[in-house]
Amino acid sequence: MSNLTYNRPFLAREDLAAIVPAALASTHDGMRSSRYVHIPTVDIINSMEGHGWKVAAARAPKGRTSAVLARTSEFGIHQLEFQDPNAKAISDPRAPNSNPIFPRIHVINSHNGTSRFEILAGLYAMVCSNGLMISTGSVGEFSTRHSGKFDAEEAHRIIEQFRSRMGYMGETIEQWHAVTLSPDRQRDFAIGAARIRWNKPDDIMPEPEVVLAARRPEDAGSDLWSVFNRAQENLIGGGFKRSRREARPIKHLRESNRINSELWDLAASFAS
Repeated sequence: MSNLTYNRPFLAREDLAAIVPAALASTHDGMRSSRYVHIPTVDIINSMEGHGWKVAAARAPKGRTSAVLARTSEFGIHQLEFQDPNAKAISDPRAPNSNPIFPRIHVINSHNGTSRFEILAGLYAMVCSNGLMISTGSVGEFSTRHSGKFDAEEAHRIIEQFRSRMGYMGETIEQWHAVTLSPDRQRDFAIGAARIRWNKPDDIMPEPEVVLAARRPEDAGSDLWSVFNRAQENLIGGGFKRSRREARPIKHLRESNRINSELWDLAASFAS
């Protein structure tokens, strides 16, 4: 663990109202059946803040038209990232003296029937400001339909279980940093990573060297942790050519989470 602290502001209610207004909705969109059980995200926020957790980041998809945007912003799917301000940081081997990693809890919800209520685990690496979604197989997973009894305190109980399981993530990072990949193994990793995003027979695959390209000096290295981070940022961030097409950034919440989680599983297989 690192003594470095998180030095960025957490989100206040007015921030959430501007970024993800659906997170503060007190009711659903009014179009649900009688079996639908509303799980207000704002209740989860209140419970988490009452236990010392704060909202560090928030995301919601953007509608393509003003009408769609109005519906989705008020009641649609949204994702909040909670962080314990007092939690000890994990030292990032790429820059151990200046760029810590912080465990986070991701809560996904909606109030218009477009999403289950989900709790996932992740890591936030300040060296590149990216969210590393941990494989659900590593820490467990929780999701529930809006059709049964569930409350904020139950969510917090599950989150506490997640936090206890995330304690070994620092050891995992150190283990991956100690695994050196040969050039051939790095290419194998890049090919496997690209197939996670482009998994259809007619998809044009990028060259492995593009997937492995470092965007910062800290990312250079042949260790598994560095290779994993380079692939993660390139696949999510896009901005490079694959044949004549440009890889676009991944902005869809579920697709981003899927790619992150499956990349974590891929790295774990290379570590073993």
